[in-house]
Amino acid sequence: MKKTMIFASVASVFCCGALEFDGVFQSHMVLQQGRTLAVSGRAAPGERLTLDFAGQKVSGRAGKDGRWRLELSPLAASGTPRSMILTGEKESLKLDDVLVGEVWLCSGQSNMHWPLARSLNGRETAAESDFPRIRILRIGASAAETPQKSFKAKWQALAPKNAGGLSAVAFYFGRKLHKELNVPVGLLCAYQGGTMIEPWTPAGAYDAYPELKKSVAERFRKAPDPKSKSPKDWPRNQPHVLYNGAIHPLTPYTCRGVIWYQGCSNVWYDTKDEYLLKQQALFDGWKKAFAAPGMKFYAVQIAPLERSGAAARNHVGIWLAQQEFADRNQPAVKLAVINDVGDLKTIHPVNKEPVGLRLANLALKYDYGKDIPADFPRVLNSEVKNGAVHLSFRSAEGWKTTDGGPARNFELAGPDGKFVPAQALIRGAGIIVSAPGIPAPTAVRYMYDCSRLGNLVNEAGLPLGTFKKSVKK
Repeated sequence: MKKTMIFASVASVFCCGALEFDGVFQSHMVLQQGRTLAVSGRAAPGERLTLDFAGQKVSGRAGKDGRWRLELSPLAASGTPRSMILTGEKESLKLDDVLVGEVWLCSGQSNMHWPLARSLNGRETAAESDFPRIRILRIGASAAETPQKSFKAKWQALAPKNAGGLSAVAFYFGRKLHKELNVPVGLLCAYQGGTMIEPWTPAGAYDAYPELKKSVAERFRKAPDPKSKSPKDWPRNQPHVLYNGAIHPLTPYTCRGVIWYQGCSNVWYDTKDEYLLKQQALFDGWKKAFAAPGMKFYAVQIAPLERSGAAARNHVGIWLAQQEFADRNQPAVKLAVINDVGDLKTIHPVNKEPVGLRLANLALKYDYGKDIPADFPRVLNSEVKNGAVHLSFRSAEGWKTTDGGPARNFELAGPDGKFVPAQALIRGAGIIVSAPGIPAPTAVRYMYDCSRLGNLVNEAGLPLGTFKKSVKK
């Protein structure tokens, strides 16, 4: 007797619990170009399966637990809609309108969550944003006690009707890549306002740091309270819960890397050293979860904000921790500095376009080989001459100020270690820093007050970030 193959839609198969793709594999998705692609899901235990896409046909069997995983060889970018067909022993599934291009995960807290429609010129930009080859998957950041596989979000083409609700940072990042590379772009969006780094971190990620693991356990041992004024007490901020609910369901998917904007909520609790280790734990945990040891991770240094007391000190500590984390993990991790485009009166500055573009330029240079100015200036050497500190830099051929005034926010310390405000004179690619009453400076620092905007940028308009450096005579 001839066997009849039943063709089923993905939705109907999910309902009856038979053959299925993992939730992130859907119609209208963008697959990552140039990488071996794992596609996965569930079927009857031991069921023989064949996956057919873009001229490739691969076969295998589901395991005893019903899980299956099939690999496609690297694909070239393509904006031509194609179908992916999964064939089992009794039925088949088809995903339509599948493109191949560049895929990035966009995650973090409220400044990544901040929608395009509420950003500077965002409504006008959204109304003009008809990009059928940019696809978005916006995951609801649901907290979960255990790692989840499914979610309700659907892949969509970027259009005026949905652009306004998309993360403004993700939008500007994705649009820049799409225009420069002329390939489809997929944006996996998992973000939530008011969240600390702990809920985004996988369980087990703190095991390599016993003291950190202990301090996290002690900090969050109180029962969650959604009405508390303290972020650490909120249900969505408990360790691992957002990784479980929003990131883990995405881990079967292959992507180029991550853009990450978070840190404001950890200002209330973390020293520089604590947040440094927490970033490392999250990054290492995500690389393991995605089976992506070469994962790229482009982070945003949090913006300046009027603060006082411990929060102000910790804010600067977060800046330093973010830079040190990037330095320790070169070339995989890069940091976008934004101390020149903040708003001191709000934790949510609305000028998001420079943030997304700076992230995109880092990716364009380091992932796609574009010869563009994307690196932020860093101190190279310091030397005392005639009572002033002469600084040289890398990634700076010249300097300018955003307001046309003198460079602000430099300080010098003498032998007593006490810092005082200093004057900074631009001399070509260098800067000369001096201060009355400090004839023998021993250290120089910049942007050690989070309540001030930076106004010093290099010739490409990229700002100098927070630093402290001992100087030699």
